[in-house]
Amino acid sequence: MKFVESLFAAIAILNVSAELLDLLPDKIQMKLGQNFFTYMLWGQALISLLFAIAYSVYWQRKEIKNRINSGKLHAWFRGILRYWLVFEICTYGFAKILKTQFGTSYNRVDMPVGQLNGFELTWNYFAHSYTFAVIIALFQIGGSILLLFRRTTLLGAAILLPVMVNIVLINFFYDISPGAFMNSVLFSLGLLFLLLLQRSALIGVFLRTGSDLPAVRLGFFRYLFRFLAVACAFGLIYYYTTLTPGSPLAGKWKVDRLIRNGDTIKANAWLTDTTAWTTVYLEEYGRLLLCPNPYTYDDDRSTGARYKYDSSKQQLQLIFRKRKPERRDTVIAAVSHFDGRHMQWNGVMGKDTLLLLLSKVEKKK
Repeated sequence: MKFVESLFAAIAILNVSAELLDLLPDKIQMKLGQNFFTYMLWGQALISLLFAIAYSVYWQRKEIKNRINSGKLHAWFRGILRYWLVFEICTYGFAKILKTQFGTSYNRVDMPVGQLNGFELTWNYFAHSYTFAVIIALFQIGGSILLLFRRTTLLGAAILLPVMVNIVLINFFYDISPGAFMNSVLFSLGLLFLLLLQRSALIGVFLRTGSDLPAVRLGFFRYLFRFLAVACAFGLIYYYTTLTPGSPLAGKWKVDRLIRNGDTIKANAWLTDTTAWTTVYLEEYGRLLLCPNPYTYDDDRSTGARYKYDSSKQQLQLIFRKRKPERRDTVIAAVSHFDGRHMQWNGVMGKDTLLLLLSKVEKKK
């Protein structure tokens, strides 16, 4: 306990001190360079760890000799932890409201989704709805205010911890900056520590609180119903995936050559002809899109269909749905020369004979 509280107190003081460096003029920050801030992050961790080890040993020895007021020190260190969490989490909350976080980036909006990295994808997603960002901010600010009062610390930590754990997962799996990830981890650990201080109350509420309703006597069947509640959910989705299994053809395919009625379609025909397809998207679970634009997906000019592939017959069935009039056209195409990276389609659509030579576009990592 002494070690953990000393560690958090040191982290809090050093972390807030580091925040003040953002107030330095841009010229000074540029001179310091990114490496300085990286080393500073590791320096904070090392100094905090050394302080926690040294001070907790000192504190323990003083306590054994009754030469220190441990109760007052616990109150001070936990107070530092609470106020540090309030300051830091509120900073992120107000940043969302004032749009310094998740603000619109006009150049990023025009970037294809496939070219966005994890950070850019996350920022685009959260910037799409300002209202959603404000709701997250209100949870952060409201929960932080509750930490200011000892009687509501447990409630504040219980509100904030799920929010912060979610942010930790986003920061990790979407490759957000190391500093943001480290901060989110520290905030989550601080909130978890505050919750564990009240573990007896939590156990009483979540594990020992009974229901006021009368028990329904079902005997063995209650165990069966508990199992079925989960098993049926799994079975429903499993049935759907087996009903429409993934296709070996799934992926993005470039049309190397399109021959219609014996004539090869010219490379620039897609500019005026929406049936001069240059890209074929074979999605999982039976959805297909034929796109004329070779550079980006254009929904307004693309043609959609459902497809079924019979590998034993090497036959592809395409089902096109036309709205005016309401009807469906089915096209049967023979698939040949399929090796996982190349294939050829031969079929008839309406009154046109079609031959497509396709090569698979590898997904960018």
